[in-house]
Amino acid sequence: MSLLSRSIPMIAFALALGAQDVRAQEMTQSDDHRWYLGGQAGMFIYRTPTQSRGAIPMAGGHALIKAKKGALYLAVEEAFQDNQTSAYIDYTAGGGPQNVTFSDVRRYTFGLLVFPVRGHMQPYFGVGGGIIHVVSPDPLDGGTPAVAQDIGSSGFGAFMGGLQFRVGGLSVFGHYQLQTVPGYRFTTEGNQLLGEGRLISGAVHTVTGGVRFSLGSSRETW
Repeated sequence: MSLLSRSIPMIAFALALGAQDVRAQEMTQSDDHRWYLGGQAGMFIYRTPTQSRGAIPMAGGHALIKAKKGALYLAVEEAFQDNQTSAYIDYTAGGGPQNVTFSDVRRYTFGLLVFPVRGHMQPYFGVGGGIIHVVSPDPLDGGTPAVAQDIGSSGFGAFMGGLQFRVGGLSVFGHYQLQTVPGYRFTTEGNQLLGEGRLISGAVHTVTGGVRFSLGSSRETW
C-alpha cells in the first residue's frame, strides 16, 4: 500500500473530527445573546406565625435574557394551597392578634445570573430580589382586609442557583432559590397605626424545575 493510500483514511478521520468540533462550537456559541421564555413548577417551602414550616405547590413563568456568561432573569410565580393560616396585630379590631386565612402567595423575582461553563450542561448561580405578597388574606376576627393585604406584602433579597441541560434552543433546568426573611411591616393612615406584623415569617426556600425555549437573538445583527 502506498503512502498516499495509507494517508487518505487518516486525513478523512481528522477532517471528520474537525467538522465535529466546529459543529459543537457553533451549538455552544448559539446560546450567546438570546431571549428565552419558559415555565416552571415545584415547591414553595415557608412558615407563618401560626404554621410550622411546610411545602405547598408552586408554578409560574419566566424570561431569561442571556449574554455570553451572564443573564437577566425575570419570573412571576404563584404558590397555592387552600386554608393556609397566619396572624398579625390589627389595631382596627381592638389591637389583638388577628387570625387570617389565605390560599395563594404571589412572587415577582428579578436576578442576575452567571453561567461559568459553556456547553450543553451548564450550572449557574446569581443574586436578585423582588416582591412577595399574600393574595387576598381573609381576616377572621373583624379585621380590615386592606390592612391584612398590606401586612402580607414585602420586598426580599434572594440567592439563586441551578443546573440546565441545553439541546439547541431548548433548555431543561432545575432551580433553587433562597429568599430572605420578609420585612416586619407597620401599616399607617396619617399618624394612626392600623396594623403591624408579617404574614410570612422566616426565610423562604423554593425548588422548581422546568423548560425554556429560545425566541432568537437578543441583539440586532448587521
